[in-house]
Amino acid sequence: MTKNQLINVITSLKVDLKYLKRDLQFRLDGNDVEGTNEKYKDDEHKYAAQSGVFQAMVSMDNDAFKRAMESIDQMQQDLGK
Repeated sequence: MTKNQLINVITSLKVDLKYLKRDLQFRLDGNDVEGTNEKYKDDEHKYAAQSGVFQAMVSMDNDAFKRAMESIDQMQQDLGK
């Protein structure tokens, strides 16, 4: 692999990690159970909204998102050296 090819691979990896991190953050923000409970507390369809949030939480919990983002941060720092 040439130096330019390696530079291109690393640059591509940095971009991919940036967008993955943004996607994980979006999904983490969407798993706001307390916010959803507060938003729909007086709504007649509150149980449907709340069950949707809980289903999303079961799919992948917030701790998994945080660990993934910390790993991505570490990779980005390592690539920046």
